[in-house]
Amino acid sequence: MLWSKSCPKLLEGPSLQFVDAPGRVIEVPNPKPLDCRRIFECNVMTAPSESTIYWYKNNNIIHASVSRDLTLSSPYSDSTPGPVLGISEQRHRICLDSLLAAESNPTEIKCRVQSSCSPRMIVQSDPVVFKPQKELDNSFTRVNHYYKAPLITLISSSRLELAGNFVQLFCNAIGSPKPEISWRIIDNEDETLSHDIDLHPFIWELGNGNIIIDTTKTTEASLSLQCTAKNKFGDDVAHSSVILVDGN
Repeated sequence: MLWSKSCPKLLEGPSLQFVDAPGRVIEVPNPKPLDCRRIFECNVMTAPSESTIYWYKNNNIIHASVSRDLTLSSPYSDSTPGPVLGISEQRHRICLDSLLAAESNPTEIKCRVQSSCSPRMIVQSDPVVFKPQKELDNSFTRVNHYYKAPLITLISSSRLELAGNFVQLFCNAIGSPKPEISWRIIDNEDETLSHDIDLHPFIWELGNGNIIIDTTKTTEASLSLQCTAKNKFGDDVAHSSVILVDGN
């Protein structure tokens, strides 16, 4: 694992903790045939705003992913040589359907999150035990092997940063075919309205679905955004907020 170079710049030092009781299981109400039906969530508050998550099934790693904040390295960090808060709430999600579908015995699922500042800074959920499930309709099982509606697997639920620094927000998704990710900014006066981020030149889209915000070019103290992952079989939506703190 590559350790973050931003750690010495953190105003309040590195931190990592669960936001709520880890291992939250979501049963999707009225799912469509290609939707994920059961979702396992682990939400963490971390500084810096990057980490590595490991997913375990019966104590074996089945998936790992790294979130890397580009604003904490050159050239972005060079343009803001002062301290950073780098505090972020990150919601990690994994679909349980395929992990539990063929199991005839109880299955344990858990998550483990590691800081990018220290290999010893780790939080881990208690395992959640799932009893064997009745098999889904065979036609659904076959179709889902090839096609899947989108599922957002990582979202920056909230981000706290000093005004004047760059901010990166994460929105990663899976699906088949690969989902297209788009962002909109929520209207400050009317939350039912949203605007294309192309109308806000201080927000840049990255090729991987994440965005970077240049906070020097906005006078807003807070921003609310919406990420949508979409393919021809459906969509998934998540929200993100940015709070800018005056460092003076």
